[in-house]
Amino acid sequence: MIRYLDQYEDVILREIKAQFPDIAVDKLMEEYIKAGLILRENKRYYLNFPTLESLDSLELDQEIFVREASPVYQALLEKSFETELRNQINAAILVEKTDFARIKMTLSNYFYKVKQQYPLTEKQQELYDILGDVNPEYVLKYMTAFLLKFLKKDQLMQKCRDIFVDSLVVLGYIVQNEDGKYELAIDFDKERLTFYLA
Repeated sequence: MIRYLDQYEDVILREIKAQFPDIAVDKLMEEYIKAGLILRENKRYYLNFPTLESLDSLELDQEIFVREASPVYQALLEKSFETELRNQINAAILVEKTDFARIKMTLSNYFYKVKQQYPLTEKQQELYDILGDVNPEYVLKYMTAFLLKFLKKDQLMQKCRDIFVDSLVVLGYIVQNEDGKYELAIDFDKERLTFYLA
C-alpha cells in the first residue's frame, strides 16, 4: 500500500480498495493515519513521510523509507556503520563494523535484534542457541574478561566448556588452533584495550 501511494498521488479510498481487495483497507488506513504514515485530506490519501534522498546524516537504527529503485538504496546496502560495546566492569571496548540492516554477524547486531525481537539470521540464531536472551552487560563482562587475557598471552587454554568462549568463536573474535588453544582472530589495540571486528 505504501508503494502504491508512493507511485500515485491524489488517491481516493475506493481506488485503494480496488488495488487491495483482499485487505481490510479501512482499518489499515486508520492505523497508518494514527501512526502518522498516511495523511488524509479532502477524502484523498497521501504519504506523510519523506523518503531518504541522501545518506549524509543517516544513523544506524534510524527509521527510514527509501525507494528500492533509487541510487540511495544501493548506496545504503553498501554503507558500513561502526558500533562500540562497553561494560561497567573493565575498560575493554568491542568495535564492530556492521550494515544498516544489521545482518552482519556481530555482538551488537545480536543484542539489538534480540531486544527488538527482530528475526535472527542463521548465524545469529546459532549464537542465540548458545546464549539465549541474556543481559548484554553480563555477557560483555565475561567475554571481555576472556579477551583481556590476550594482553599477556597469544594463545589461551580453556579447561572447561564455556558459553562465552563458544560465543566468541561463533562471532569470529577467536579461533581454536590444532593444539586446542584459542587465538585472537581480530585486531587488538593493547594500549586502548580495544578489539576490532571488521
